[in-house]
Amino acid sequence: MANSGMVGSRAEASEHELEAVSTAEVHSSDNPLMSGQREVSGNSELLDLSREAILIVDPEGKIVFWNRGAERLYGWTAEEAAGKSPVELLNTDLPRPLAQIENILRSEPYWDCELKQITKQGTRVTVASRWALWRNRSGEVSGRFQLDSDITRRKQIENELRILSGRLLSLRDEERRRLARELHDSVGQLLAGASMNLAMVQKRVSSTDAGSIRLLDDLGSLLEQSVKEVRTLSYLLHPPLLDEVGLPSALEWYVTGFCSRSDIKVELHISPNLGRFRNELELAVFRIVQEALTNVHRHSGSATARISLSRLPSQVRLKVEDQGKGISLPISESSREERPMGVGLSGIRERVRNLGGQMQIRSGTSGTVVEVLFPVEGAEAAGVK
Repeated sequence: MANSGMVGSRAEASEHELEAVSTAEVHSSDNPLMSGQREVSGNSELLDLSREAILIVDPEGKIVFWNRGAERLYGWTAEEAAGKSPVELLNTDLPRPLAQIENILRSEPYWDCELKQITKQGTRVTVASRWALWRNRSGEVSGRFQLDSDITRRKQIENELRILSGRLLSLRDEERRRLARELHDSVGQLLAGASMNLAMVQKRVSSTDAGSIRLLDDLGSLLEQSVKEVRTLSYLLHPPLLDEVGLPSALEWYVTGFCSRSDIKVELHISPNLGRFRNELELAVFRIVQEALTNVHRHSGSATARISLSRLPSQVRLKVEDQGKGISLPISESSREERPMGVGLSGIRERVRNLGGQMQIRSGTSGTVVEVLFPVEGAEAAGVK
């Protein structure tokens, strides 16, 4: 997970301080570790000015410097932390083995990640952490810098917003379901009744009145077209097949209609052992396919698309790919305003996040691939709804 996070804006000044210390030359020919410790001691006042937690470990992974920001964040004093492993002291939940991180640092200037750690008081905190190797003038590794910025509150707010976003998506889906039912049951029935009355009028009109017959025939065609449009709109708002027979049939129906409306050839591959999932997951997959194909039609310029849906031991995997002109990654807020495609991808991202899934987008001159993984557990993983 190299370079996978963002350190908070308040940490930027501290990062410059770290760089100033890490690039300082060591003018002593003593042991690199001893020289490095004296170098840190000489810059400790500067490092203590940082609001963020800054700690330095020696090549053995033991703490040799612990600034006041670290004392405030984690609760241990510099004397209590000295000589201890920060991973063990803070009970750090590393996303990958420490040896892998050290290998990354040998080839990358720094490593970013969000870490969960425990303070002296037993409080679990989330920090945006940046690690960098500390080298002396000879290029020898004298230790490692670690700058931690507390983002616990931010993550709590993000989680609350995620819950709210999930609720809004659920409300929108419920409203779509209601509108689909109203269109089908009310407007659809009214149009069907109008068609039957028209048929009765057509029987009573004299066969010699060619003008009236032509008008009635045109009216019949308009009514028939209206019935089809209402039925299609109702099904797009909420496909009844999704509830009645499941996701594969609903996707086949939607893809067939999409191909006829857009003139885009779509290949649909569904694993034969897919089975059924909980309602919210099946609906999310269906909506993601809708959003992705809409983006292909509006923005990619591709004449073809491919959809694959498969079941893994504990996951369901969806991939939608095209051979269009691709998109610029990452999608920023400004690019979303310039290109509406970002709105559709945002909707996909929210659905994936709310169900604990993972989303990956790969794009280039040969097209775009949107890949989504959703976790499934227990009876659901066995294909039982």
